[in-house]
Amino acid sequence: MSEENYSWKTRFSTWFGLAALVFGAFCGGAMASGAYATSYFARYGGGHLLVFVLIFMTIMAVCCILGINVIRVFKVTDYNGFYLALYGLHKPDSNPVLKKIVAVFFDFYTILSGISACAGAMALFGSLAASSVGIPVQVGSMIAAVMFAVLSVYGAAFLRRFNSVMTIALTGCLLAVLIAVCAVRGDVLANLIGNFEVGVDWSGVPLATGYTMLISYCFNVGSWGATLSSYSEKIRDQKDAIGSGILIAVFVGALFFVTSCIVLPFLPEELNSTPILNICQKHLGGTLTIMYWVVILIAVITTGPTFAYSIAARFMKLWKNDGVDQKLKVFVIALAFMVICYFVSLMGLMKIVLLLLTSTGAIGAVSIFLPLLISIFRIHKINRAEKAA
Repeated sequence: MSEENYSWKTRFSTWFGLAALVFGAFCGGAMASGAYATSYFARYGGGHLLVFVLIFMTIMAVCCILGINVIRVFKVTDYNGFYLALYGLHKPDSNPVLKKIVAVFFDFYTILSGISACAGAMALFGSLAASSVGIPVQVGSMIAAVMFAVLSVYGAAFLRRFNSVMTIALTGCLLAVLIAVCAVRGDVLANLIGNFEVGVDWSGVPLATGYTMLISYCFNVGSWGATLSSYSEKIRDQKDAIGSGILIAVFVGALFFVTSCIVLPFLPEELNSTPILNICQKHLGGTLTIMYWVVILIAVITTGPTFAYSIAARFMKLWKNDGVDQKLKVFVIALAFMVICYFVSLMGLMKIVLLLLTSTGAIGAVSIFLPLLISIFRIHKINRAEKAA
């Protein structure tokens, strides 16, 4: 095998690994429910759907490329190190007060993002419970809160075991649903894709507002550089950063496109927070509905404990009593966090997606995306200095 072929295979393997990681993270309950499709991508028809997906993919590619470059150049391995490097505070002689401010700010930002994700998962679980067994949404969300706290005790092992299975199962299920939708309303879908006239008035929200909210949501992806800092040790040069960033955007953009295509032929009547489940129940038969319900339930269960365990692990260090069992500490902190998320979940999945994720995206646009753009000049200067040396 030539060095050129070996280099290409090694590079693509690195790109694919990072893209699959981010794809698996996005391929959760809220995505599979179709909530993102009805909140952002498909609500103005098939023409603007294509533009929205392209905008998302562009912003995601730029953020991931710049974020991975920060990781590569400054050799950071965790999210705190990423944000310090992003703000030029990674050096030992950096101002300790500014370092503390940046660390605390992004701790709060991470917690707010966790609340958004967990509250959304609870709201979705409540909706699934209500539609399947008829219990009130609030009761279903409360059951999810306790269940997430319990499962967080086994967080790391749980996630390692089920995340890959969930991603593969959910991807296969969504493709099966898309095929079934094409069999039922393929002609409607074909007429809507690329059509900029039909659908603009479906949501009753002005199109300009839809674009603004979408772009605000998109800036949530700026934080992926911090997440990928723990998984990018194989990145060797800028070509790897560019290739990985583009492949990540393609993978996740395809996920948004598929879920939007499932929902699009049934709009505006299914302009709600669980459109794909409703479509399965009303149009696609019992077998596919049961399969979809089981898979999306797995997706919801993996989302909640992920953030609950991360928050518990972060704040457990402040619990100095060594006489309390570590698992009990995790459970108590996770349950307290879940109680907060439960009250937020009462907003409903659609409002959580539209309001909280848009808000965190707006914060990320200023606090993460702008420093990422500035990092281009910093990294270029470092690269020139290295070449000169």
